[in-house]
Amino acid sequence: MENIEEILRQFRFRMRIAKRWNDLDEAGHVNNAIYLTYFEEARAHYFHEACQWDWTKDGIILANNQIDYFRPLLYLDPAYIYTRTTRIGTKSIELQYIIVNEYEDRKILVSRGSSVVVTYDYRAQGSVLVPQYTRDRIAAYEPQPIS
Repeated sequence: MENIEEILRQFRFRMRIAKRWNDLDEAGHVNNAIYLTYFEEARAHYFHEACQWDWTKDGIILANNQIDYFRPLLYLDPAYIYTRTTRIGTKSIELQYIIVNEYEDRKILVSRGSSVVVTYDYRAQGSVLVPQYTRDRIAAYEPQPIS
C-alpha cells in the first residue's frame, strides 16, 4: 500500500467527519452504508469550495459509487474525509474520497472510494455538458492536473 502522506498530497479538500451516534451499527462501528452519506456531504462542500457550485443553476445526479473498506471507523475516531476530482468528462465528473483517522503522531487509512456524477438539467430531465466555467474552476482548485 502507498504511503498515506503521499496519497494525501494529491488532495486539497479536507473536512472533519461529524459522526452521529445513529451512524453506528450493533458492532459499534460506523455502518458501511453511512460512508455514502459522508461522501455526499463531502461532495457538496467540495463543490462549493472548489468551484462555487450554484445548486439553483447547475444540477448533478449520482451515477456511481464505489467503496473499499480497510478498517472499521469508530465513533470517537478523529476522522477526516479528503475529496478531489480525478476526471472531468463531457457530461460527468469523477471524484475520489479518502477517509483517514488522524492522530497527533500518525494517519491511518480507513476507506477509499469514488463517485461519478452527471451534470443534469432537471427541467429538461436530461444530462448536459459540464460547463466550461466548472471545468476551469476545478482545474484551478486542484493541486494536480485533471484528465
